[in-house]
Amino acid sequence: MNKIQTLTMTFLTVAVLTANGAGAAAAPEPVRALSVQVNGKAIQQQAMFDHQQQTVLVPLRPVAESLGFAVTWNESRNVAEIQKGTIWSYAKAGEDGYPDANVMKKLGAKPRLLNGSTYVPIAFVRDIMKTPVAVSGDDVTVGGAAADDPLKKAGTITGVRSDNGNVSIHVNGIWRGVVLYVSADTEIVTEDGKVLKPEDLKLGMEVEATHAEVMTMSLPPQTAAKRIVVKNSLPDRVLGTAGELQSVTADSDGTLRVELKGERLSEHAFDTVVLRVTDQTEIVSTDGNTLLSPKDLKQGSRVYAFYSPMLTKSLPPIGAAEKIVVEPSE
Repeated sequence: MNKIQTLTMTFLTVAVLTANGAGAAAAPEPVRALSVQVNGKAIQQQAMFDHQQQTVLVPLRPVAESLGFAVTWNESRNVAEIQKGTIWSYAKAGEDGYPDANVMKKLGAKPRLLNGSTYVPIAFVRDIMKTPVAVSGDDVTVGGAAADDPLKKAGTITGVRSDNGNVSIHVNGIWRGVVLYVSADTEIVTEDGKVLKPEDLKLGMEVEATHAEVMTMSLPPQTAAKRIVVKNSLPDRVLGTAGELQSVTADSDGTLRVELKGERLSEHAFDTVVLRVTDQTEIVSTDGNTLLSPKDLKQGSRVYAFYSPMLTKSLPPIGAAEKIVVEPSE
């Protein structure tokens, strides 16, 4: 019996024993095996869709080693460790906790140990190993193989509009962005394969969209969305404001504070707001969705800021920034 067949049977056994807590009394869902490509090259071990956790698990060692990571098994801690440059972390079967820089991050899913191999949620590849990953049908793509596809647009939803049930989303602002019209024919899914509805598309979401070839010559261009993959989300009640940074200052404890003045992007947001930028604030550029640092926030920068509704009652209100998307200066 080959490794893939054995893996499939092992995974099926796990599914039977854990589904609904009923053991063999519950009929298991069919096991879904997925092929894996890393930087355009197929690896032998398959990924598996974990029905209990509703996510795809990939074999850690072959994926990580194909990306240039060193992988070691720590016998004393029963963890699989990875290391590449400044990135170090580990995955432990049954525990949703992963070192990421100086914090322990939860990804909403746990690794599993199957046939002596550690399988990790695809979120581990994206968020811990800092590598793009996508699921399409029965295929998992790791790395930037599809990044240069001219019919794909990856970035952050900086605007959502609904008019009589017709939904459109604005991705990556004006200068590097696109307006995507969502129809009944648009496939909307998460990276884990969950099917979503147009109304599930929210401000601040990280998405990758496949769109039609024909686009308007407007700024930003407009086109029809064929497929939208939601890669990451912010809290449901996040507020949004687009505008210009009026000031960038540092508090006595070193925390950065920015004042943003512009136009509210959501109903209960504010045209002017002061936001604290913490080590939990994600900062990206609309140009290639590149990760930025707080030092890239300058007075006069055009940004899209997404923040918690927990604000002070002062004028302007003060709150915490969840995510800031920066337009290019030119």
